[in-house]
Amino acid sequence: MRLHAGGYLTFYLPQRKSPMELHLAQPILLIAILQKYRIPKSEVQLVSVNGTQVDLETALVVDRDEVQIVSGVDGG
Repeated sequence: MRLHAGGYLTFYLPQRKSPMELHLAQPILLIAILQKYRIPKSEVQLVSVNGTQVDLETALVVDRDEVQIVSGVDGG
């Protein structure tokens, strides 16, 4: 899975690197991945999987997915 984090959400990723490659052995809820990296769901405004907007709480992702998370507010 490739995780693209927009705006300041890269702060939570290892080495603050986006996109980040994750290898998933089985489908997993996207919210579980965000919890693993301690990305607060309250800071995520928009989530898409393979270009389609999804609900963060129920989105199931697999190894081949392209995921984008975007914060509601970015610097200025």
